Amino acid sequence: MKNNNITGHDFYQLFKSGVNEVSKNKDLLNKINVFPVADGDTGTNLQYTLQSAVEYATISTSITETLMSISQNAINYARGNSGIIFSEFIHGLAIFSHEQEMSVNDFIGTVSSSSKRLYEIVKNPAEGTILTVIRKWANFLENNQLNSFSELFEVSLPIIKKSVNETTNELKDLKKHKVPDSGALGFYLFIEGIKNSMYDTKNNATNEWKKYEDIEIVEEDFDGMYRYCTQFFVKNINIDINNLINELGSDGNSIAYSGDKDFLNLHLHTNEPWQISKVLARYGHIVNSKVDDMWIQNNYRKTKGKIGILTDSVADISKEILDSHEIHMISMNLLVDMNSYLDKKTIVLDDFLELIDKSSQFPVSSQPNDQQIRYELMHYLDFYEKIIILSVSSKLSGTYQGFMRFLDKNPEFKENVYLIDSFLNSGGQGLLVKQAAAICKRDLAIEEIIKLIEQERENIKTFVVLNTFENLSRSGRINAKIASLANRFKMKAILSLDKEGNGKAYGFSLSSKSVESKVIKKVKSLAKDKEIQEYVLFYSSDNDEYKKFKKKMEMLIGKDPTYCVEISSATALHVGKNSFAIALR
Repeated sequence: MKNNNITGHDFYQLFKSGVNEVSKNKDLLNKINVFPVADGDTGTNLQYTLQSAVEYATISTSITETLMSISQNAINYARGNSGIIFSEFIHGLAIFSHEQEMSVNDFIGTVSSSSKRLYEIVKNPAEGTILTVIRKWANFLENNQLNSFSELFEVSLPIIKKSVNETTNELKDLKKHKVPDSGALGFYLFIEGIKNSMYDTKNNATNEWKKYEDIEIVEEDFDGMYRYCTQFFVKNINIDINNLINELGSDGNSIAYSGDKDFLNLHLHTNEPWQISKVLARYGHIVNSKVDDMWIQNNYRKTKGKIGILTDSVADISKEILDSHEIHMISMNLLVDMNSYLDKKTIVLDDFLELIDKSSQFPVSSQPNDQQIRYELMHYLDFYEKIIILSVSSKLSGTYQGFMRFLDKNPEFKENVYLIDSFLNSGGQGLLVKQAAAICKRDLAIEEIIKLIEQERENIKTFVVLNTFENLSRSGRINAKIASLANRFKMKAILSLDKEGNGKAYGFSLSSKSVESKVIKKVKSLAKDKEIQEYVLFYSSDNDEYKKFKKKMEMLIGKDPTYCVEISSATALHVGKNSFAIALR
């Protein structure tokens, strides 16, 4: 690398060195993350954003082409407020770069222009954050004569460090805990990594940040106005970006975005992510999204748990039990009219059923992809030493196989992640997940815990009163001829699972009451053999028929259900409206 000019290859290597330094200090950045909320994930978000930008970038001798590739991937994979701002800073560098090679003065000019642009696109920019540090760095570069890149990074690094330390007194949350802004420190580490690579030196300066590693940051009560940290990736927006942001402002705060109307990465905090997706679907196409629960993040940053439970959204389980039993959920993807939704997070059942009726094409569901799995595992391994994944039955979905393939391709996760096929779905899967969480509380070896969970799944039965075959037919989940016949005669049936998790339909009838009576008879038979310890009810429509079924189950079993919940949209896609079910153990 020429010290006064850099090519695309040079910039990529420098960028990669900065990313490595951020990754090495991910836990430290998570530790001091208190603004805008104490959710302890800035390090994870920055690492994910920057590593994805490096991994998927196309490298060219042209610095402009390399910058554009890095910035596009940073925007595509940006996570969190700091990740959004960092990705947009890089995007600014790409926008204002027009050369094959970049001189020191060219670089200073692009940094200055990108810094100013950040203040234009971040809604209500807060001083004392990564924004402030970038601005002060840009001002220093503009006002000093620098003749080489090595000089630039060496001389300006102390200015960035000073700016980071100053953030401690610029925001009340930082002042309260006596820590610098996490995103700001992430930017310092990034530049430090570049400087060290240019001089081929060991990392010495970082040692002074180590004092924050043992600090205890505990927010006894989550006092954030909004619970969920969300991001939406939207294409082909047909409204002015500023007008869109203003409309969304009534449903959330901490809004930041990167990209443009062609492809927007939008970050905001909200209590109802599904309302945000409604707005965005009116003005563009939602490509994907993510939702983090900041209340959970704040709770579990206090002490790292031994074992966390992760399941997919096919598991029907109440929000209260999810919260109280430390159970976490990765969503199935739902595609409706070119908009992608996260089951149970960015769409609710009533809205989904309405979209099915209005959609020109029948919606489809898909399992979590590798990027979703990577993000969720990285995220939860910050809070737990080990993760047990309980998936929907492998005979009903490719989710289990998807997790297995990911772990095979990424063996570094295998030491701490354990995968179990539930052989169940819906409420039955939810019951098993609840029991698994209780088993994990016991002081047992991980091998014994897995053995007990696998034994427990054999005790759970599920029976669904299916009132229509239309959705099973349209989704291709049943033989076309059988479906056509069943639809013609408006047949009803019982859906259940065998011991290996295969779905089966039986008890066909022209009357839902007849099918319901067969389910009741089956439950009576099971109750004679042994006491029903607990049961749950789940439904696609909270109608009178379901409510009557609920009363009958309460009288028959002699106790209230542990919980009653709507089924997942992913399941409703196949069973349709007016279906209801029981799972018991």
